[in-house]
Order: sequence, then C-alpha cells, then structure tokens
Amino acid sequence: MPDAEALIDAPNPSLQTILEKRFAGDWAAVESLCLTSLAHDPANAEVAWQLAGAQWRRHAPAAAENTMRGAHALNPGNANIVAAMAQFVAEQGRYGEAQRLYERALKLDPGATTPAVDLAEIELRNGDWRRGWARYEARLGRADRAHNSIVSIMARVAPHWAGQSLEGRTLLVYSEQGNGDDLQMARLLPALAARVQHEGGRMVLACRQALHALFSRHFAPCVEIETQAYAQHGTPDYCLPIMSVPLMLRLKPDDVRGTPYLAADASRVEAWRALVHARTPRRDALQIGLVWRGDSKHRRDAQRSMDLETLDALFSVPNVVFHPLTPGGAALPASVAHCDLTHHYQLGFDDVAAHVSTLDAIVTIDSAPLHLGGALGVPVYAMLDHVSQWAWGSAEKQRWYDSVTLFRQPRPGDWQPVVARVAQALHALASARA
Repeated sequence: MPDAEALIDAPNPSLQTILEKRFAGDWAAVESLCLTSLAHDPANAEVAWQLAGAQWRRHAPAAAENTMRGAHALNPGNANIVAAMAQFVAEQGRYGEAQRLYERALKLDPGATTPAVDLAEIELRNGDWRRGWARYEARLGRADRAHNSIVSIMARVAPHWAGQSLEGRTLLVYSEQGNGDDLQMARLLPALAARVQHEGGRMVLACRQALHALFSRHFAPCVEIETQAYAQHGTPDYCLPIMSVPLMLRLKPDDVRGTPYLAADASRVEAWRALVHARTPRRDALQIGLVWRGDSKHRRDAQRSMDLETLDALFSVPNVVFHPLTPGGAALPASVAHCDLTHHYQLGFDDVAAHVSTLDAIVTIDSAPLHLGGALGVPVYAMLDHVSQWAWGSAEKQRWYDSVTLFRQPRPGDWQPVVARVAQALHALASARA
C-alpha cells in the first residue's frame, strides 16, 4: 500500500475512475484510488463509501467500519453514513450495536429503505419476528426500483394484498427475490392457500420458470411468471410477493418445522440414478453435490462464495466423487474425481431435485441448493460465511431444515476451518457407509 506522502502527491482520481474499477471487480484498485482521493478530499463521503465497500469485499469489515466512522466525524448527521456504519458493524456479528445504529439512521431519515430492511433482517435473525416481518415490508417501497422489476410489474397488475377479504376474489402470489427465498418460503403456501379457500377466494402461484416444474407438482394452480401465464386465470384482484407470506400468516419462530415439504419426481429420480450410475468415475464412492459459488449479482456474493483453491482439504477426502450443481460454473480440476451432469438439467430445479435425491449429501455455500436439499430432506453440509443470511441466526443452529448442518466461519473471510470441518464430516460419512 502506498505511503501517505505518495498519496498526497498523486493526482486526485475521479469518482468515474473509481467506479470503473468497482464495476470491473478490481477491489484492490478501488481501495488504492479511494485512499489517494481521500488524501486530497478527506470529507468526500461518496469516496469513503466506495473505499469501505472495497474493504468489505476484501473481507475487512472492521477496516470498512473505521472508514465510515472517519467519514461520520467529518459529516455528522448523515443518515447514509450512519447506516453504512451499521452495515459493517453487523458484518462483524455485533448485531446489538448494529441495531442501535440502524435505528439512529432511521431517526435521521425515517423514509430510508435499505436501513429499514437491514434492521428488519437483524430483528428476524434475533427471533423478533413480530417487528421483523412488518418492517421487512419496507423493501417494497424502494423509490429506485426498476420499472421492469417483478415487484413493479406486479404493482401494475393488481394492488398489494394487505389482508382484505378474499371472498370471490383471486390472490396472485409471485416469486420476488432469489430462487432460494422461493424454496424457503414454499413451505408456507399450503397454509396460505387454506386461508384463502376458507375465505371463499382462490390463490394462484406465479413462480419463475426454473421452479415451475417442481412447484407445479405441489401447488395448483401454478404458472410461469416470465410468460405472464397468470393471465389465463383472469385478472387477479390482489397480488402478494412470496416474501410477504410470513407477515400475512403472522409467522412466529415456533411455527417453523424442519421436516421435508418438497419431493422430486419419482420417475426422474430413477432416470437420474441410472445416469449417475453410468457416468460417475467411481460407483463405490460417496456421490456428493457441490456448490462453491453463487450469483455474482448477489449483494453478499463476495462473502458467501469461494475460489476452488479454498476447497483443497475437501478434495483430499478419499473415495468421493463430486457433482457440481450449478450450470455454467468453473470446471473442477482433472485431479478431483467429479461428475458434471449439469448440461442434463432440462426442467430447472425439478432436475436438480431429482439429481440430488440420488446423491449421498450436498456440500454447498449459502445458495438455492442449500434450501432445495433441506426442503427435500437430503443431507446438506452448509458452508456459511461469518454473518450469512438472517435465517441462519448467529451460531450453528437453525430451525428451517432438519437435514441441514451448518458450518460457520469463525471470522470474516476465513474459510479454512469451515472446509476442514466439512472434510471431517465427509470422512465420517464415508466411514459410516463402509
């Protein structure tokens, strides 16, 4: 890192240059450019935020916190800076302090969306679901939401359902966020459908194409949202995003059960079992599903994903064949026994469900296959970053899936202990099978 004198003498980089490096994912360059810029203009809150973001993505949330505290000293009373401080405090697992900072940011700017949603996730993490689910509705009020986003489109289709009578009316429940969120919340759809029916109404589920074949076997009527197939059921009277279902059911932590609630298609399972048997390089080995990277557009993908080199301890476990579960990802090295069948996924998650139902277990980061495996009752070893999604709390216990075991980073960015423990778990699984 350049010294302070060199920073002062260097030309002040423009914000555009910094943003170009950010969009390229060159976080080291972003950090260097921001330090140079702040040496010229220490009170520039936007550059401080870019610096903190780069530090966070490089697994240094404490440095990011310090950066924003410095910005706060020079820009007191700025709600965005206080919210940023809260974010990086939360990323270190100091949830009580982060909650107080978020509350302070919302006092400064009561209409702010992001700190309200982040505060809601802390409340949900801590089990305060009465406040958390209600506050989580703030996500729907984003002023910068794209015109073609699903929430924006559905707002033009029908008004948001807030508990009005459904007698003689149709409620359209729709996919809103990631596939993992849909899989997690699908457990609640039968209860909501029963309520709608009891009130004399009708519920239609509109899900993403990737989930349609799987969901349509469990919930009816179920249509693909991308093709606007919900129109075949007439114009709905109300719409409800699936992440609002817990609020409408007044869901409490004790209401959640970890038993499986989805099942793969039996005929597809048999076809996938034959395919795995024919293609695996070792039929006598453990067959383990593997996910090590998620969607790069995810807000916390830098925290939850890892490089292949990080998995060396896992790849050293003998008598294991790994099955990548995400199409289009980096290929596993030839030195690792593996069987990539993702090009056979024709029906989205219905094929993934059948595939993993033939495997001995899944090893995955915090992504959709974690929720899929748990919903199916397949053994899952979940490799979590230090903070991870709110649903996983702050320890290594969770209520959502009986078949899921959590392995959490002891500190931000430290995957080595996690991978080592999962490798031990695979050793134990192989021994038990033997």
